[in-house]
Amino acid sequence: MSLVWLASLGVLAVVVAVLTPYVFRTESTWQAAAWLVMLVGTVAFIAVLVRAERLIGRLGRQADSDASEG
Repeated sequence: MSLVWLASLGVLAVVVAVLTPYVFRTESTWQAAAWLVMLVGTVAFIAVLVRAERLIGRLGRQADSDASEG
């Protein structure tokens, strides 16, 4: 599943890299690259937040199950 996730992110990055200059109507490739970096950074940050939320939820459920056993 991780490989599918990474492959889909790679395809998404290529699509965004190709479409970014047209979407933002930039004249420079560097401007397009800057927009792309900001977009990828935002998506990565959101992914980290989702992962952290799931981890915290899992740890909370484990703590609840440990407390009910004892």
